[in-house]
Amino acid sequence: MVGLIALAVVGLRKEGKAQDAQVSQYDAAPVMFNPANTGMLKYTDLRINALYRSQWSSLATSFNTFMGSFDMAVNDRMGVGAVFVNTDEANVISSTNFLLSGAYQITDPNQTKYIISTGIQLGVINKRINTQGLIFDTQFDGYNYDGDLPSQEYFDKTSRFMIDANIGVSYKSTDRRKRINPFADFAVFHVTTPNEAFIGEKKSNLPMRWMGNLGARIELDRHLLLDPSVTWMMQRESQQFLINALAHYEVSGTQYQVIFGLGYRTEDAAIITAGVRHNSNIFRISYDVNTSALSDYSKNRGALEFTVIYRPGRRTSRAIY
Repeated sequence: MVGLIALAVVGLRKEGKAQDAQVSQYDAAPVMFNPANTGMLKYTDLRINALYRSQWSSLATSFNTFMGSFDMAVNDRMGVGAVFVNTDEANVISSTNFLLSGAYQITDPNQTKYIISTGIQLGVINKRINTQGLIFDTQFDGYNYDGDLPSQEYFDKTSRFMIDANIGVSYKSTDRRKRINPFADFAVFHVTTPNEAFIGEKKSNLPMRWMGNLGARIELDRHLLLDPSVTWMMQRESQQFLINALAHYEVSGTQYQVIFGLGYRTEDAAIITAGVRHNSNIFRISYDVNTSALSDYSKNRGALEFTVIYRPGRRTSRAIY
């Protein structure tokens, strides 16, 4: 693990190599997934989301991510909210992101066949690096590691604040007369491409992350819904596809739904998801089975992820997906 940490720090010296933390349950964090989802609510005027992910705990030090969001409908067209994201990568690199979020429904809210909305988020990122205990290649004498050797690295700063912004657009079919209602999302993150360098005068810009999503809500019968989707993400040279299928089964005579899902993130992990819904509130847990080249070290143990969606009351004034 020490070698992995050293490689991560060396990567700070190269231009534009940073990557965002990834999660498996993007659909359980809609405002963090796409700014255009802010305040676009069906069952309530208010929504609170929380997500916690612990990754690679089988290695020496895990990578932990916490996300939280709040959003609400202002009127039939507008929604506002806020997003908080914190990541801790092996206690070496940590990042805190806070953004205000807003969305506007472009389509007529009086028609209920489909919704097109657009959104924007604006805020700050604070990135920090813990230099204690790091190992550099200059501290190897050719045979062994010698901690008394100088690292020959000078960190101009160990913390920096940056302006950050995200934009997105969303389409959702909401026709209750149809059994199949498709949806699509597109968003661009870090459009300001802020400089996040800690070493030297050369800039290292945080690259933009591009996201596209296609899926559908399929009503198989009165009690069973299926949500298949494919999500594409690209950040600099790195790109992935997340293929997901979630089933929602309504327990007859109760206010509960049972949720079960399977997914696959290309070149990374197979995903198992389970959860329960009571009225408008949802609790889910997922587990990633690591399938990447790191599986020899992780013993196929990937990540454990918890999500909660809290939506008080019930809103019926607009037919939102």
